[in-house]
Amino acid sequence: MTTPRELVNSFYESIIKGDMELYQSIIHDEYEVSVPANRGVLSGTYGREKVLNEVFPTVVGKLNLEDFTFCKNFKIMCEDENWIVVICEAEGTSISGERYDQTYAHLFSFKDEKIKRLIEFQDTALADRALWGNDTPFVEPDKPFTY
Repeated sequence: MTTPRELVNSFYESIIKGDMELYQSIIHDEYEVSVPANRGVLSGTYGREKVLNEVFPTVVGKLNLEDFTFCKNFKIMCEDENWIVVICEAEGTSISGERYDQTYAHLFSFKDEKIKRLIEFQDTALADRALWGNDTPFVEPDKPFTY
């Protein structure tokens, strides 16, 4: 049986290594990523297919992958039987040359021994400035952000 803690560790391992097979193996078919923001590329709730096929390529396309670490550090801050909360740091530059040293709060929920939901908090002003500039793309959410 895979524990929620093992799933979260595998999640960050997949991000660090860029291992999309591992990532896809630990996310539920009903996986959602929710970002509580009013604007920007991510502002709402996105299902599994949209995350894999639209959100990832849009975000990764704005990063200088030669000089970017997706997960420099992460720490599980608290957990119970339903949720795990993690602080994660990323650092590097965007393709515009701006520093993108971001700190995230990730809230994970689980279903059927897989990650069901990720709620992500981040410095959206930093993302707007470093990644999007005046050309903020928008990926239409599958539904508005909810708790």
